[in-house]
Amino acid sequence: MPEDILISNEELTVAVSPLGAEMRRVTDARGTERLWNGDPAYWKGRAPVLFPYAGGLIGDSLVHEGRTYEGCPKHGFARFCEFSLGTVKKDEASFTLTEKNENYPFDYAFTVRYALEGKSILVDYTCLNTGSKPLYYSVGCHEAYSAPGGIEHYRLAFPEEESFLCSPVIGSQISHDAFPAAPKGKTLPLKEEQFKIDAMVFLGLKSRKARLENDLNGDWVEVSYEGFPYLLVWKVPKAPYVCIEPWVNPPAFTDGTAVFRDREGIQCLGPGEQRTHRHVITFS
Repeated sequence: MPEDILISNEELTVAVSPLGAEMRRVTDARGTERLWNGDPAYWKGRAPVLFPYAGGLIGDSLVHEGRTYEGCPKHGFARFCEFSLGTVKKDEASFTLTEKNENYPFDYAFTVRYALEGKSILVDYTCLNTGSKPLYYSVGCHEAYSAPGGIEHYRLAFPEEESFLCSPVIGSQISHDAFPAAPKGKTLPLKEEQFKIDAMVFLGLKSRKARLENDLNGDWVEVSYEGFPYLLVWKVPKAPYVCIEPWVNPPAFTDGTAVFRDREGIQCLGPGEQRTHRHVITFS
């Protein structure tokens, strides 16, 4: 495991591993750990970066220009790769991946940048097409936030009134038969039963931010996700954390296509083009 890179300011200290460009720790000014600790008894992940797609592919296969690339892992391959270290400052660090992958037939440079501003972490995912043909990709966030004391004490608060229509998870895909996960409103109470099958998948939220609150103390964490159309909320049952996951693409539908470029949410970049997707994490 490569050595973590530390960035800090007066409010936060963040440790990031070059392996997967994954945040490993987030410590606030009180010394409180705000990120999940990766206890393998529940889930060893902490904040994996999902690239070049979020979720699973139909049949674990990527189909492009008539060719099928088999054995594609859920959430892509970036989380298993060691990124090259880019900019490193006291309160900022960037990591870039250009590694060829046998199941991803595109030339790319994918950069993850973390920058601290007060009590916020600005997280930028930038994809650059370094090839001569169109590049297709997507990204997703998967940060797990510490939630001690039992999930029944936690809720997600949204700025807009939401219907909380949730798409059922079937394997690694979803169906179109959405159901309300909670009564219409601005608050989604969290319950263990919501995670018995998998994640809560929200395809039509109006809000572009979500705040994880509790009735145990005044701590909260807010995730702002402009530019990420879809939101998933996930945890392992009985585990003391909650993942708030903005994705650019939704999970694959059970009746969806295996053709990668035709999947909903897949982005296209022409040669030399790049695009940045930012989400912001703010701690109380």
